[in-house]
Amino acid sequence: MTSIAFTSLFLGLVLGTNTVGAIVEGPVAAVEFQLDGRRIARVEKAPWSSRVDLGRDLAPRELVARALDRSGEEVARARQWLNLPRRSAEAEIVLETDANGQAVAARLAWQSLLGSRPERVSVTFDGRSLPVDETRRVKLPAYDSQASHLLTAELEFPSGVRSRTDVVVSGASSGNATSELTAVPIRIVGKKLPNVADLQDRFVKDSKPLRAAAVEYGPAQVLIVRDRGRGEAATVLGTSDLAAAERLRYEMRVRRGDRIRFVWPVPIRHTDAQISSDLFDSSRDFVREDGGLHWLLTRVYHPDGSLPQQRFTDAVATAGLQAFASGRRRAVVLVLGARADDASTLSPEAVRSYLDKLRVPLHVWTLVEPASRPEIARWGDIEEVNSLWRLQRAFDRLEDDLDSQRVVWIEGKHLPQEIALSEKAAGIEIAR
Repeated sequence: MTSIAFTSLFLGLVLGTNTVGAIVEGPVAAVEFQLDGRRIARVEKAPWSSRVDLGRDLAPRELVARALDRSGEEVARARQWLNLPRRSAEAEIVLETDANGQAVAARLAWQSLLGSRPERVSVTFDGRSLPVDETRRVKLPAYDSQASHLLTAELEFPSGVRSRTDVVVSGASSGNATSELTAVPIRIVGKKLPNVADLQDRFVKDSKPLRAAAVEYGPAQVLIVRDRGRGEAATVLGTSDLAAAERLRYEMRVRRGDRIRFVWPVPIRHTDAQISSDLFDSSRDFVREDGGLHWLLTRVYHPDGSLPQQRFTDAVATAGLQAFASGRRRAVVLVLGARADDASTLSPEAVRSYLDKLRVPLHVWTLVEPASRPEIARWGDIEEVNSLWRLQRAFDRLEDDLDSQRVVWIEGKHLPQEIALSEKAAGIEIAR
């Protein structure tokens, strides 16, 4: 029996020419590497590696290594996703059923590569939070057994490692189904949450219909990329009146359950024997009770007071990846100021295209007059937030964007840009 596995694991963002390698056990005549279904290299002897082009544009991709026998038939394969979230920790959900086969509770199991326990465990049922007891058991609420429901477990481990697992619960079938799912944020006409049955035949891949497993309006995730310091925002938006500043603390607050996180534009380099990667530090999640957007922009900062070169554009790409990984209603906000230096390796155009493929809406705000920094026009639509009323207007538009989104879970693991709407999807658009 032949088995194959990658020796090159691309856990961060990757494009351009890279070395791709595999390890093979058992008889094999050749190893073929494919990118998005297209052959990019063939190797006929060990070491099973080759320099290949992983694409010139930043996009989610599928990389496959195929072990072939002498007749060219595939005898084993390995797959990894590029430029999509990769897990450092995993969780499992096991459903408990009653005598009628209907799920009544769930038990959680998890494992982290860090060998640590999660700092936070959150379970939701169709977006509604459920308590987890000391035995890792979750009691399910009463539900319509003829409809599909989404049970989600989210875990946060030390060092910012997060894991999410989703299970579709349905009493209409002979059992309760679990499967790989792909989250697609949509906007619909009207505020009502559609029934999953109404979304069948609305999504396609390569003109073939995809099955919608569940739909939800759960908490939203906002990722903000901003200068590590708070000085400029405090100067432009702040007030010397302490009483007024305190009153502003609870203005422009997100909805209950929604979260805001800052992604700082200074990377931390991690290097192993084969691949180097840059990880961008981030803040904790802030919620409604912590204060409103004005308060956060003028109060939150990175504790490192040094001012190294920052990489705003690269950080936006990372924030988009984190937003996609959340599986939530989502948006990325880039806040630009007077500081013009950006040491990013990616261009604004490339990152805008990448977030569009991820189906992550991007809002670009500026604390300065756009005319003072003509280069920021490369980001497309820019909104000034250099006064309280302008910040309020931008925040209202951000909230309208999040409120309009619903998340549809499509059965199977798909590249997000491959999922499209069918001709029957009137009144629906994919959020981007």
